[in-house]
Amino acid sequence: MTSAALDACLCLLLLSAAAVTVTSAPTPEAGPGDANRADAVAETLAATTAEVPYRLRPVPGSAGDDNPELRRVAHGTLVSLLADAAVRTVHVDGEALTGTSEGFAAAVRETVAEQLPPRTRVEVTWEPVPGGDVGRAFAVGPSPPPDADVYAATVFAPSGVDGLTDRETANQSPDAIGRAAAESLVAGLLPPEKGRLALAGDPPVDDLVRHRYQRVDEQYGVDTDEAIDRGATHAANRLIAAAMADRIAADLRGPGDSDEVTVRLELETVEISVRTWSP
Repeated sequence: MTSAALDACLCLLLLSAAAVTVTSAPTPEAGPGDANRADAVAETLAATTAEVPYRLRPVPGSAGDDNPELRRVAHGTLVSLLADAAVRTVHVDGEALTGTSEGFAAAVRETVAEQLPPRTRVEVTWEPVPGGDVGRAFAVGPSPPPDADVYAATVFAPSGVDGLTDRETANQSPDAIGRAAAESLVAGLLPPEKGRLALAGDPPVDDLVRHRYQRVDEQYGVDTDEAIDRGATHAANRLIAAAMADRIAADLRGPGDSDEVTVRLELETVEISVRTWSP
């Protein structure tokens, strides 16, 4: 299978540039230039493109360390690369879903760090279900001193996961919304058609896809082995989504196990916050 196919099968698609909004006001003691600097850095991240070489980590126990298909180059804006890094290295219950894209995320962080001015921190957060067990957060740059005047600008980038429609959320129960959200998340993290094509190909592509399904199985207590052996990724995804839906519904419920939906889903959005400060 070609290098381009490997990227597609692993859902390694770059994300589009995002809009920038300033989310905090300057403190009275600081000059207007300090506040503008946060906004300027955010705009630069959204507009600057980069080419990032990296290497996918092979499946544990495989003999594919030197396979040239594992060496990749990503292209995109710094914002899109940060968002992509968050989704590719998603965690479940605080544990990495797979470790195969850690090299990509490290290369992106290093590239962004080289572009940041002094006294700047970038915080990346993907929390599709606020308070839920699926998500990712990491930062680039130092933390501001506790007594510093801090300013922030926020970039919102698409995650590659489809958000829910009004029809799927309006006046719906937590169970119904949980099912729709789980189906969307699973389709975004495990694209069924790309996965099916990958499973019919050669190593390391098929091994990486199998490994991803195995890790999801472990996290959600399901068994997709038989479906994956048949290349039936849609069937495998339905099993995973059913288990994931119960957890999401529990996260959506109000106190006392009520049918009130208490959080707003952010499946489609990665938040990238730029923080700058004065000495």
